[in-house]
Amino acid sequence: MNQKANLIEVADLFSVDETLTDFAQQKDLFPLVEIPVVRMSPDGARELVACSWGLLPFWWKPSAKQKSFRSFQRMTFNARGETIHEKPTFRAAFKSRRCLIPWTEFFEHGWYFSLHDRQLSAFAGLWELWNDPDSGESLESCTIVTTAANELLEKYHPKKRMPVILDGEDACQRWLNPDIVDREPLDDLFKPLSSARLAHWPAE
Repeated sequence: MNQKANLIEVADLFSVDETLTDFAQQKDLFPLVEIPVVRMSPDGARELVACSWGLLPFWWKPSAKQKSFRSFQRMTFNARGETIHEKPTFRAAFKSRRCLIPWTEFFEHGWYFSLHDRQLSAFAGLWELWNDPDSGESLESCTIVTTAANELLEKYHPKKRMPVILDGEDACQRWLNPDIVDREPLDDLFKPLSSARLAHWPAE
């Protein structure tokens, strides 16, 4: 994913009161790095925070196969929209910890994609808080929700997937609505954005 958006612009578009002051912004974002996330705060306002990209569920514990939470995160930087309300890794976050992940461009298999005017927009996301009971270490993490690819992305993504793009403020508001805890009222948000809305160009 390519994140060129100024954080002040993010805060303005998504009605966030405070910007991140200690976030090390960088052009290209990859799984396991910190990325900006817009979510609901406990007092019902929107807040802009930094989360590690790759969701680590609150119940994760080290095992013989996975001694590091980083190895788990490498498998969870995306979440299939069709099953996020059912899968143990994502279902708790889907019910109560949905978020917006700002973007201007994203990268898939040698190509960049954006809205035609490179407008700032939001992916549907989930976030999670994990606490280590032994060390007291904590981690806030997130994942990008995906859906079936539109006709354009089908040509470039081998698994025919694309991010869920929230089209406008109404879609963002519904996705963040804490009173919605089931998938059905949000079903229409999982429809892939029309190919006609996207521009694409090869990576140099």
